Amino acid sequence: MTVWKPMTSVLLAALATATPTLRAAETTAPDGKDPQHAVRLGAISVTVQRIDDSYTRTDARGASKTDTPLIETPQAVSVISDVQLRDQGVLTVQDALRYSAGVRSDAYGVDSRGDDGFLRGTSFSQYLDGLRQYFGYSYARTEPYTLDHIEVVRGPSSVLYGQGTTGGLIALSSKQPQSEISREMEVQIGNHARRQLAFDFTGPIDAYGHWSYRLIGVARDADAQMQHVPDDRRLLAPSIAWTPSENTRWTVLGNLQFDRNGTTLNFLPHAGTLLPNPNGRIPTDRFTSEPGFDNYATDQRSLTSLFEHRFNDTWRIVQNLRYSHDNVDYRTLYPDVYANPANPFVDAAQREVTRYSYISIDRHRRLVTDTHAQADFDVAGLHHRLLLGLDAGRSRTDTRQGNGVADIPFDLYAPVYGQFTPPDILPAPSSVTQQTGIYMQDQIEAGQHWLATLGLRRDFASIRTDGSDTLKDSATTSRIGLMYRFTSSIVPYVSYTESFQPLDSLDFYNRPYRPLRGKQYEAGVKIQPVGSDSLFTATWFDLRENHRLAPDPQQPLNQIQSGRMRTRGVELEASTRLARHLDLLGNYTYTDARPDDGSIVAGLPRHQGSLWGVWHVGNDDADGLSFGIGARYVGDNTDETGRLHLPAQTLVDAMVAYSHGPWRLSLNAANLGDRIYEATCLARGDCFYGPRRSVVGAVRYRFQ
Repeated sequence: MTVWKPMTSVLLAALATATPTLRAAETTAPDGKDPQHAVRLGAISVTVQRIDDSYTRTDARGASKTDTPLIETPQAVSVISDVQLRDQGVLTVQDALRYSAGVRSDAYGVDSRGDDGFLRGTSFSQYLDGLRQYFGYSYARTEPYTLDHIEVVRGPSSVLYGQGTTGGLIALSSKQPQSEISREMEVQIGNHARRQLAFDFTGPIDAYGHWSYRLIGVARDADAQMQHVPDDRRLLAPSIAWTPSENTRWTVLGNLQFDRNGTTLNFLPHAGTLLPNPNGRIPTDRFTSEPGFDNYATDQRSLTSLFEHRFNDTWRIVQNLRYSHDNVDYRTLYPDVYANPANPFVDAAQREVTRYSYISIDRHRRLVTDTHAQADFDVAGLHHRLLLGLDAGRSRTDTRQGNGVADIPFDLYAPVYGQFTPPDILPAPSSVTQQTGIYMQDQIEAGQHWLATLGLRRDFASIRTDGSDTLKDSATTSRIGLMYRFTSSIVPYVSYTESFQPLDSLDFYNRPYRPLRGKQYEAGVKIQPVGSDSLFTATWFDLRENHRLAPDPQQPLNQIQSGRMRTRGVELEASTRLARHLDLLGNYTYTDARPDDGSIVAGLPRHQGSLWGVWHVGNDDADGLSFGIGARYVGDNTDETGRLHLPAQTLVDAMVAYSHGPWRLSLNAANLGDRIYEATCLARGDCFYGPRRSVVGAVRYRFQ
């Protein structure tokens, strides 16, 4: 806890010193031009944040690594813009995914350990600025205030990324330094004792526009939905960009993030949550661990380099690299509902359970890099955009662990804490994971109508665990996509993609997993009316996954590889703006997942849908009031056996905001009706409550 006061001092010092530093840069260039516009970027594109942008974004690069419009990308992609993040008042990356097709966000309820969920019926990988972000299941969650936008890339993407699941990936893009001055401060106050101060300063450093900076800070003190669980954060994210010419840009981003949280995943029994219990419902804020012992603390330090240079009209090179050092201190207790799921209670009154304890103290050191060259040229009447790349990653994890059984039964209805002796903490085997991939992609344009994408990749992966032999694997993955442009606004497509996912984490028993393999067939149509802020997508997919991960029925902190699964589905998604007054988002997802062992994917509904709209009383970019409301429908689902049925839920979100000059006042509510529901129940014996109502008010002030 000693890190809090120094970090708060750093944030306050940054606030005090940033303004005079920037004013000193506001001079006139020797040529007489405004220094903010002394250099105009041409070949290197930089996204300037604007508060009057619509929800529809078409400049995403996650699915192609090139500046290809989404309507010309043979893959389903959703883009969550900075405007949507702001309007919906998202508090986590997981919150941001709630209105995207194909995603089951909050799949395991309130889980402070990560931003997990389902994407096309399976888990997803997460990338930040084109580089894989996390390895293993314990990590520091990304602060959404540092993000410019989020891309949901649905379906396998291993040809470009190597390390991606069959379901797809979440590609996060950081806010970067801008050549125009923009400064803001924001204060948030909400339920669960939430208090947050954040700032975001960016602008030029020198008088000629060659250098620019950005400084983002967050200080938060809050509680979680569960009793005795904090949700505190201190973050400082400085970055600097060098743009010596219109053809070159080099950005370096730092991140210092210190979280002091606890565990909110409480593994409650079926009786008392989904099923009746003579004592009634177990409270949704019930804390099953121990105050003073329970912990989920993460210290993250990372440095990212993003370099881009255009040699001429044909060749361009991009080189990205990140080094990160994370420490995770994870300590928890959870009820033993697994030995006898039908009756986990140790007393006749069905109140008391035995608890397991678990400790994992991890140190992660990771280096990831991706270098690719792009060539644009014409041959025999065909235009080619050729991408040649090499990426590599190395992750080392050193671990100390402990586990045991608490001797004294725990009363879920009237808990008594302080009667627990922590287990001994012992060294566990360290592991080193390495992966190298070589890839090629060619985007071909033939005439006015035909577009084709061809991709091929070769991966080499290894994992070495102390005391075990080094496991090595290699794979070749491919990608084929074909599109036909009927008009500039209607483009149908078909595609075939493959995935290869080496898992560098170990299971609960320190055994390595086998790589995941998958393939997918996809067909769809994209419609983007000319001159409108709209994008409509309809998609059908059929994917197969081998060596999939599933919950271990014997150990809640473990996952097992349970064979193959076939998933088919349909996704409909729309983003539009009407008459400069109304922004609308809508989607519907049908998913039919069938594991070959005859089981069911727990917590995965066949039907999902959502609708979100914001009405601007004036218009989209004028001062005044805005009102928003959204509804999220999650269809009924079951456990793995189909015997436990969870009813369908419709959750309502709302917002109201008022803008006047540099000021913006907003109030956001998620799960407005405070609906109590079980997000998922598993056959092994546990259920997980969904998030209760969240209400957050914010005041933002922008200045120069």
